[in-house]
Amino acid sequence: MKKPIFYKSLIIIVCFLAYRYSKYLYAYIVFGTEKWTSWPTAIPSTIMLLTGMIMAFLANYLINRNFSLNSFGLAPDKFFTGLMAATVFSLPMFLCLGIANNFNFQPTLEILYRGFVLAGFGEEFIYRAFLFGLLFYYAGWGFLSAGIFTGLFFGAGHLYQADNLGSAIAIFLFTTGVSIGFGWFYYAWKSLWMVAFLHGFMDVIWDSFQVETNVTGSLLVNVARFTTLIFAIVYSIKLARNNGRFDLKGKLWVNQAS
Repeated sequence: MKKPIFYKSLIIIVCFLAYRYSKYLYAYIVFGTEKWTSWPTAIPSTIMLLTGMIMAFLANYLINRNFSLNSFGLAPDKFFTGLMAATVFSLPMFLCLGIANNFNFQPTLEILYRGFVLAGFGEEFIYRAFLFGLLFYYAGWGFLSAGIFTGLFFGAGHLYQADNLGSAIAIFLFTTGVSIGFGWFYYAWKSLWMVAFLHGFMDVIWDSFQVETNVTGSLLVNVARFTTLIFAIVYSIKLARNNGRFDLKGKLWVNQAS
């Protein structure tokens, strides 16, 4: 591996790990464990998201010497396009779960904040734009190498939902696969906005219909959400063909164009 690639990779991974394990700094030194664990989950999650954003922009500055939003797929002119596309893609999931639950749709401010800000924007920014995006676009990692590496952290972050070893393995494999899939959405759209809003809508629909399952979901839930994902995939393939991002040749394991 060439020194510049190693240097860039090291910066990205160190900054990401600094974000990931800063929770111990906050819990044991800054706020104290009692306060940190007694807060509503949205408070420490928001602090962690802000920390992740700071570390992401720091890593980008050390590599590219800029604080550009474009480095993270956050170009303002693509905001409404991403919002509208994600809204349309989410309709099948909403209708399917709505029919099954007599449209007992109960979104709360907490659900909206957790779904759109912490999960939708937060997880997609941290895992797709920060870790995957910087490794893929600027450190020379390939789509699969960066995607799998990112997926390991993303999958591990959902293991708290497991009840036993079998469910832990299922959750880990499912979320790792989702991570790679959403990484492709990020690449195909050349933007984080659609990915973040799609993730947000799906989480809000899930929680507002009070789906009481872990992330792997029941048969009905999977039919609902995979219908939405199929719509998103079909359109994204067409979009990727039009913008020259359908073919990943030369970018699978090593991104020769970075």
